Amino acid sequence: MRAAFLIGSLILAGMSLGEATPAAASTPAAVCTSSVGPGIPPPASVPSGLPGFHAAWYGQSGYPTLCPGERSTATVAYYNSGSFGWVRGRMREMAFLGTSNPVPGHDQSSQLGGDGQLGSPATGWPRYNRVAAQPADYVGPGQVAWFQFTIQAPIEPGNYVLFIRPVIEGATWMEDYGVYWLVSVKGPNTAELITVTPTSEGDADIGTTREYNATVNGAPSCVDLAFVEAPGLNFEGRLISDSNGAAVLSTAATFVLVNGATASGSYVDCAALSASQIRFHATSSIANSYVHPIVFQDLNGNNKLDGSEPWGIGGPVRFVPPEAATGSRSVTVGAASTAGDYFTDSGATATYRYDSNDIFQRSAVAISFAQFEQLISRGDTLSVTYQADETQTSTFNITNDLGREAPSVDARVDSWDRGPTQNDVGVRFTEPATNVDDVVYTIQRAPTGPGATCDASSGAYAQLTQSVIGRGSDSAIYLDRDLAVGAYCYRVGAMDPTTGATAFGYGQRVVINNPPTPVAPPRSLDARVTTSAGSPAVIDNGDVIKIAFDKAMQTPGGSQMRVQDADGTSADIRCLTYEQACTLNPGPETLGGIVYPANTVLTIAMRTEARGVTAGATAGLQLNVTVTSGYFVDFAGNPWDINGSEDVTLGAPD
Repeated sequence: MRAAFLIGSLILAGMSLGEATPAAASTPAAVCTSSVGPGIPPPASVPSGLPGFHAAWYGQSGYPTLCPGERSTATVAYYNSGSFGWVRGRMREMAFLGTSNPVPGHDQSSQLGGDGQLGSPATGWPRYNRVAAQPADYVGPGQVAWFQFTIQAPIEPGNYVLFIRPVIEGATWMEDYGVYWLVSVKGPNTAELITVTPTSEGDADIGTTREYNATVNGAPSCVDLAFVEAPGLNFEGRLISDSNGAAVLSTAATFVLVNGATASGSYVDCAALSASQIRFHATSSIANSYVHPIVFQDLNGNNKLDGSEPWGIGGPVRFVPPEAATGSRSVTVGAASTAGDYFTDSGATATYRYDSNDIFQRSAVAISFAQFEQLISRGDTLSVTYQADETQTSTFNITNDLGREAPSVDARVDSWDRGPTQNDVGVRFTEPATNVDDVVYTIQRAPTGPGATCDASSGAYAQLTQSVIGRGSDSAIYLDRDLAVGAYCYRVGAMDPTTGATAFGYGQRVVINNPPTPVAPPRSLDARVTTSAGSPAVIDNGDVIKIAFDKAMQTPGGSQMRVQDADGTSADIRCLTYEQACTLNPGPETLGGIVYPANTVLTIAMRTEARGVTAGATAGLQLNVTVTSGYFVDFAGNPWDINGSEDVTLGAPD
């Protein structure tokens, strides 16, 4: 099968992704033997000659099953489907593979490989977030590059995933989206994995069903069935969980048949297996409900999927309302699927299906089927003359299109390339929720004068690159490195594919000082325990830690810090789904009588005991506790300057 999927449709059947699930039951000891699955061949055809920098996935080696700590070499091929060549050693022309969404996240470090920075193992990658560099000096249009990289199995058994995406460093991210590497690490729980098929996205009319099959290894007597809202995986590749680490279940769908027997409700307790198999049918009476079925072993019998229990997840299904009746009407789009060639109205009362034989218009001007699918999105308004008989021709006229609105733009000067001075600009652009997927945004820069703001008259804008926001995300960052001293304005625009008009969003005016300001990594100004839920003398469950920084920080998910108390106890406080809940303040927040701006106050809600590293004279982290290392980074990726911080001691009171 092809390894490229839509992020929202990605399902790794039967796999608990990201941070490994601990073993839930012991099995007899056995010699660990690694293996590699069959290679995945290239697709029958790929696009070619697209203007600019583009890439198409072209096959890869098989997914490995490894012993804890073992290394393996992976190979993936990309076809240069653009019009520009990839030139090794030349900035804005050299191709790399970068880490991507959803796991470990766009430009984030991975536990499967890296350069030893930000918690990544040193496996020879060019950087913690650059998996491999193009192997040849030049890869021309129509040529194939074979990228190789080393991955290392984590120590704990389970299944781990690495998403990759090609990038022209300093210029633009390329296709394909959703290419991933799956690494299975052997251990006591390995035989208990659950595979659920189909893994692809589907749709069904409300009141009808979608059939699934699950294969359950490990010889349990029964499994539980439930639903979760789609898309079901978070940034770690885990199911969305509550404060206790249990998966958040959905009641939007129900089971009607399980192994041929009638069922009811959104949860099935202890469904018997037949030859390690279970077959079930799901339905819903709620229009536009969008769910995944999950199959799991409820080892503790609490009718919840807890973090340590084996589970599998099936492909998402959207239950759409009945087909619209023949007639003419105005429709506001509620949900749209270009994969399924349909959209529903905002009231979720009717589904409108279309095909290439229908008539498509934009403001009464004819457009092609392909252009219509580029435009249609949630919130659009259409004048529809609909024929329920699929042999007849329907007319779809888009009268108000919201799919390519201007993004918001935030430009910041910093050392985005880890250099010694702040002479780079990071341009973060965020698209409205109503914009369609795969909009090509033009990123432009203009040298400017002393004006305080940026607009169309701020200077002569020139295009730097074009970029696409990855599916499953609503924002991206373009890095403009090593700028000359001066003032600049940036704008990012979305072009309408039928009119050619571009809607621009403008960032704030930025200045590269003369001489450029030295790099300023983030420093903590205040660190304290603000809530003590258990013992007031130790850090334990229910406690809340707050740390205020002197600059805006990146989302803390996946980051951690190591702390130590006076008697030598040290432990890691990790921002992971089944450990601590970590957030940044969305708006101004007061700490210690000082008001801090958005994204500068880190809140850590302790949901479990900190992960022990070294035992001290007294059990537990005795207050006061000192931060000795940390992997929280600012917007530009500069790591927390522990030694230069004003406060790294957690106390209650501070």
